[in-house]
Amino acid sequence: MRRNWMAVFVCGLFILLAAGGCEAFKEAWEEAMDPEAETTDNPNSPEFKRKYVVHLNAIVKYPRAGELEREINTFDGKTIWINTNQLFSSKNIRDAKAVARPGNPEIFDLQFKVDRFGKLQWQLLSGNHNDEPVALVVDGVYFASFYPEPADDDASSWVTLRVGINPVTARGIARNAKKNYTNLNPDTSSWF
Repeated sequence: MRRNWMAVFVCGLFILLAAGGCEAFKEAWEEAMDPEAETTDNPNSPEFKRKYVVHLNAIVKYPRAGELEREINTFDGKTIWINTNQLFSSKNIRDAKAVARPGNPEIFDLQFKVDRFGKLQWQLLSGNHNDEPVALVVDGVYFASFYPEPADDDASSWVTLRVGINPVTARGIARNAKKNYTNLNPDTSSWF
């Protein structure tokens, strides 16, 4: 019996030391204990912080450092130049799904349910950029390039992005799409 208690104590001590040495754990603990740093999951609240915000931008092959061009970081630490005018964004994504690719469950594509204006934007995007890649930018970081495809059904409000991204990012986009849409499109009754 004494040996079991000793083993439990040693395991608990090891976990405490391992977790105490982790910077992410320390930051999360400090944020949890700080009453000033409260965030909320209510997208209508002024304290709400958007996460996994999606932007689709045109890729600039030959940057001239104009006002509309910007260099951004990529997921792997490199940089890429994009046109800062968004072709499509989270403002028009009502809902999202992360869809695993058949045969490779570690690579995900995205499906977006778009609003009326988003549907029009997607039609323009897929028509004007069908032969050139478009950048998928999440929270200001480039994740992937893809060729936009027209929607399969004109009556449907779902569009598919064959981006091939990691499951964590894909699920984060899907989990936060509704909250971001609500926050970016506030109810007009709350304006006054």
